[in-house]
Amino acid sequence: MDTIYHSGRILTMVDQDDAPEAVLVRQGLIAAVGGLEEVRAAADAPITEVDLEGRTLMPSFIDSHGHLMHHGALAALVDLEHARSIDEVVEAFRTRLAQRDPDDRSALIGAKYDPDLLAEGRHPTRDDLDRVSAELPVFALHRSMHVAVGNSFLVEGAGLTAQTPDPEGGRFGRAEDGTPDGYVEEHPAMFVFASLLDPEGAGGLLPGSSPDPARAVRLAAEDYLRHGITTAQEGAADPATIAGLAAAADAGALGLDVVVYPVGHLNTGAYTTHAEFAGDYRGRMRLGGYKLILDGSPQARSAWMSAPYEPIEGDGCPGCAYPIHSPEEVEGFVRAIAEEGRQLIVHCNGDAAAELWIDTAQRVGAELPALLERRPVMIHAQTVRDDQLDRMAQLGMIASIFSVHTWFWGDVHLRNFGPVRGRRVSPARSALDRGVRVTLHQDSPVTPPDMILTLWAAVNRVSRSGAPVGLEERISTWEALRAVTTEAAYQYGEEDSKGQLREGMRADLVIISADPLATAPQDLRDIEVLATIKDGEVAYEA
Repeated sequence: MDTIYHSGRILTMVDQDDAPEAVLVRQGLIAAVGGLEEVRAAADAPITEVDLEGRTLMPSFIDSHGHLMHHGALAALVDLEHARSIDEVVEAFRTRLAQRDPDDRSALIGAKYDPDLLAEGRHPTRDDLDRVSAELPVFALHRSMHVAVGNSFLVEGAGLTAQTPDPEGGRFGRAEDGTPDGYVEEHPAMFVFASLLDPEGAGGLLPGSSPDPARAVRLAAEDYLRHGITTAQEGAADPATIAGLAAAADAGALGLDVVVYPVGHLNTGAYTTHAEFAGDYRGRMRLGGYKLILDGSPQARSAWMSAPYEPIEGDGCPGCAYPIHSPEEVEGFVRAIAEEGRQLIVHCNGDAAAELWIDTAQRVGAELPALLERRPVMIHAQTVRDDQLDRMAQLGMIASIFSVHTWFWGDVHLRNFGPVRGRRVSPARSALDRGVRVTLHQDSPVTPPDMILTLWAAVNRVSRSGAPVGLEERISTWEALRAVTTEAAYQYGEEDSKGQLREGMRADLVIISADPLATAPQDLRDIEVLATIKDGEVAYEA
């Protein structure tokens, strides 16, 4: 059945001044765009007409970086997001513990606490979590997913002592006498608890996050579609995550397209094991390339910087933090992936990590052009410098920018980096002005997959306290919209089928309550997603 959408604002994302009256959808594709009578004449009976009633129709949103499976998996964990004190963290755990079978000895895991929102202004410690239980594992994941805290059951079970050295690419928090206090920074440190959190070794990139794949996919897909997103990413997949998504794809359980990026050093055989997903979508899933993680989180002060963080009393973070991998390891990973001819997306929060990625891409790309031809991406690009952006433009490296950080952690960045570096976090304006292609993301589950909030943050750059965060780095509403539609499609190599309303494109659409281009910048976050259409079928309706 043909469907005609009309009587509202239609944003094609081809040109800002486009104003067609109607869009015709046939068999999951856009069959015509133009005047209403012209489109009606092109339609075949039977016809369904959707009166937009003045609302706005545009291409659906494309998630340029996130973790779909983990977003769904964390929905089942103890919710620490709303805790405003360590007592409230403890109480959230105690409430969940009281609801469990007394014989259940499995790990009690919570997620999304943020020390900057806690009254004490610090991370919990093993002693705090021992108030929940010292008889079973209690584990709290920081909102960034780069640091966590375990109770004494975990610290002692892992054999950590004052003499235990920090792992390469990670750090243990310590009391004054050197005894580990339960804080674990970055994955090499977090994984010392893995066998205690998951004794059966079911897998999961983060300790304790092994999901029920079917449930995780369903919960995540529902949330993404509710926010108008029809193409999502699993941006750091381990073998168990890939297998779970593949099973969901084969069962027809993915409600949206999912592009999967195995973590390079963990998944050298991913394309052999799952060869059927190496080309086009199969069951709405495909392998997109590989992911490398070079450093940590700026709000957790573990992003690798070229100049020290601002000092904070009582903070044990090393001046510039540290890399996750050595330059030699990174060179080996990048070279192997370039030889395989796959796209490579690389997590770089600190400018020192950005320098390592750019240097390596420039050197390896000169020998193996496939690396640059596959559209390499710098994920987050939080503190990338102007001189680095100039080199990225020359390489054709895309900046997938975490612009909503300015809302969630803008105040923290100003404190961690000082007023000069802090105001430049997520420098989308500088990137665009230097010819770098920009996409925007939420890194879910770090922040919700709320694309409207992301648009608002990129256009306004205001922190939770109301402080401006580098207003000179604001971008226009049109530029922000392109970053989450047209440019995101380009990043995935799907610009011929997604991201614009043109004849022959897939009918991935979203209906929103107002025209963003006619909305005052400060009011953008009040826009609501009313319906999400995937391949011509309504996948969500408010």
